[in-house]
Amino acid sequence: MPKILLFLLLLPTLVFSRAAAVITLEMPVGARQLGMGESGVALADDANALYYNPAGLAFGPLANEWELSKSGANNYTAFAARNRRGFLTRNEVWAGTVNGMLHFDGQVWREDLTVPLEGNAKLRDVVRTFLGSEISLDSISGVVRNYNGAKTLGDEELLVEVKIPFSIMIKDTVTAMLYEMRTEKLWIGTTKGLFRFDGKGFKDFTSEFGTHRITAVANQGATLWIGTDNGLFAYRNGAFEKRGSVLPSQKITSVAWHEMRKELYVGVEGAGIARLTPKQTDKDKDIWGIFTLQDGIMDLSPKAIAIDSSGHVWAVHKEGLSHFNLRRWEQIRFENNEVHGITVSESGAIWIGTNKGVWSYLPEYATPSGRKSETELNRGETGSAQGEWNHYHTGNGLSSNTVWCLLSLGNDLWLSTGAGVERYHAAQSQVAFFYEQLLPVLNLPDLYHLFVGLTWPLGDWGTWGLFVNFISFGETTVSNEINPDQLATFNSSETVVGLSYGTKLNKNWGLGLNFKFFYSALSSGAALNEPDATTVSYAIDVGVLGRNLFGVNGLRFGAVLANIGPNVYYVDKSNDDPIPLTWRFGLSYDLLKIPDHRLTLNADYSKTVIYENSRGEAQPFYVSAWKAWFYPETEEEGDSGFDTFRKSFQEGIINLGAEYVYAGTVALRAGYLHDKVGKRQELDIGLGVMLSDMLQLDIASIQNVGNLEGVRDGQLRFSGLFRF
Repeated sequence: MPKILLFLLLLPTLVFSRAAAVITLEMPVGARQLGMGESGVALADDANALYYNPAGLAFGPLANEWELSKSGANNYTAFAARNRRGFLTRNEVWAGTVNGMLHFDGQVWREDLTVPLEGNAKLRDVVRTFLGSEISLDSISGVVRNYNGAKTLGDEELLVEVKIPFSIMIKDTVTAMLYEMRTEKLWIGTTKGLFRFDGKGFKDFTSEFGTHRITAVANQGATLWIGTDNGLFAYRNGAFEKRGSVLPSQKITSVAWHEMRKELYVGVEGAGIARLTPKQTDKDKDIWGIFTLQDGIMDLSPKAIAIDSSGHVWAVHKEGLSHFNLRRWEQIRFENNEVHGITVSESGAIWIGTNKGVWSYLPEYATPSGRKSETELNRGETGSAQGEWNHYHTGNGLSSNTVWCLLSLGNDLWLSTGAGVERYHAAQSQVAFFYEQLLPVLNLPDLYHLFVGLTWPLGDWGTWGLFVNFISFGETTVSNEINPDQLATFNSSETVVGLSYGTKLNKNWGLGLNFKFFYSALSSGAALNEPDATTVSYAIDVGVLGRNLFGVNGLRFGAVLANIGPNVYYVDKSNDDPIPLTWRFGLSYDLLKIPDHRLTLNADYSKTVIYENSRGEAQPFYVSAWKAWFYPETEEEGDSGFDTFRKSFQEGIINLGAEYVYAGTVALRAGYLHDKVGKRQELDIGLGVMLSDMLQLDIASIQNVGNLEGVRDGQLRFSGLFRF
């Protein structure tokens, strides 16, 4: 039997029951979703959403999005970050609080350090390293022992790792933080002193530096600049030196090192903004200057200072910003706003936190056209603060309008707000790859399924997507009826190309559209001495996705009406077939979401809704979409309303799945597919490995669990997801 004929005979076992053309429109993709019983309508959070539900393109991580990362009203006082790029790495964030510090490892927030017990190491040994001294070692070891649930020495012997709370060392309000990339050390300033954390333990500088209230920290190569309420200090080669005794006030509010100009800008309470050109040797002298109201700054009490990617200086004042373009100061006032903080992104955007939300400002000189203009004009300065402004608040993403401190990290913006720690995630583009060899029982290597999808965000407008879904039915050899010895071959395949778009309707609901164009070539007329069995047409999908359904965090609902389009024909116009118009519904719920552990449950239901009139003609989608529910194929005369509902429901496909993710690194998946009409009962199992924020690899397998023939038993699926 020719391959294409054998395959077409098996179509009902694959996706749908009613007679419909173009199977590729209904071929599911993504080893992650296929490992969960082919469920994904409500999950829809990666590039495979292009198939399952384009409304997923409206939300993160596929679209730019605000999220409340850690709750706690007005508790967070400072940020620092380790920007890690490449495979097998994730960015890290530290947040200072009113009574200690927390660490975000790229997946979850932690209030402690986890240390594996290797070799002969004991709990007391790792506590000693953590403290950096023997002071109070016994009593603190007891605290750590209780923290780990080890009530006896026997319990302690069973520990394979020890969790040590940061609060053992950092108990007071954190006032400043800095991660020094050169030495890979975190500096923490509090109301009572300066600390350093190297990833394993702390060093307390109280004995060398005293109990100053730290107000700001910045680094210049091997020199650390420390602002306090009693002067400016430099730390280098293990020694502290007080600098800036000539300043009119010793209350330092902020410090920022200008790498381009080799200058330090210092906020001095009640005096303005000082500029220091540090001495090069001990024989030299520091060169100080100070900017006051006469120079154009807004007031004499700057709160914070930032240097942007073009070398401009930005100072925060209560009523706005002072901007220094390296020749003169200008003021940007925020009417009826109180400005609290500032940060600068890699793109050159300035983010300003206020009591009425956060403002994003991209100066004209930081844009490609602006930089080109400056180069052509060969100017040493830029003009006034012209550029693009955007305002974010509770009406378009934030959980609270009160924004205190800010941190830019790669594609993300971290904020301390009245609701806690919020993150603005600038979505990355995603590329999804998928491959499966179809119907392994046939042992046909050229019978396979490929999918490639691409998503790219459009800022606040949503996200676009592009995908190709392809099935090869293989090569078929036929003989000439007149001359049986004369053989001819042809390849059969179907290709679907789609363009997608998703956007938010409001904070919790999104809308998505797919515009699909397909080409189906089942046979070659030249080989069969008949017309070509090919068709070209289009289809449209419409989907919605809702999050936090009924106010329940982590509960999602999705609905899609897929494959809206005209009938198609292959050879004879009078013998046309409908494409598989399909309803898909889904629920997804994060049953467990705690540090290191996340368990998600999915449930999908799909039904092909093709309704034919008494003459056997398929009706338009706006009729079939609802009428097919009331006229199931298996309906018999005399059926009650309940029987009709039961039979209609049984003509659909039920997909159930679960995904467990450990530490954001390894995912285990299982699912079940039940298709009564298609005579399928399948168990799906899958495994995923998240190598980094950039790369994810997945595999899934089908295991037949019924007493049916199981033509897909043992079928493997492979996919990858790349973010950039």
